[in-house]
Amino acid sequence: MKKFTAKEFGSLAVIALVTIVLAPAVVIGAGAMVSSGNGFLLLALTLCGAVLNGINGFGRRTVKLTPKGDKSRRGPQSGVALNS
Repeated sequence: MKKFTAKEFGSLAVIALVTIVLAPAVVIGAGAMVSSGNGFLLLALTLCGAVLNGINGFGRRTVKLTPKGDKSRRGPQSGVALNS
């Protein structure tokens, strides 16, 4: 396994600190939206974000198969090239 470097540790520390600050801000902001009567707007924005995130993820998961050329009469062959 690869060693954990100081640069990676610093990045994780910054991410953890930012998460600690932003998570309560999101919860407080959502509470303010609901209490001001904009619960439907909050729901609509959440659903739109989920749909767009799903659409964005489809492009990363599709696998495109490359068509094989001429097939040999001797059966299937490996796609690995051996260098001599």
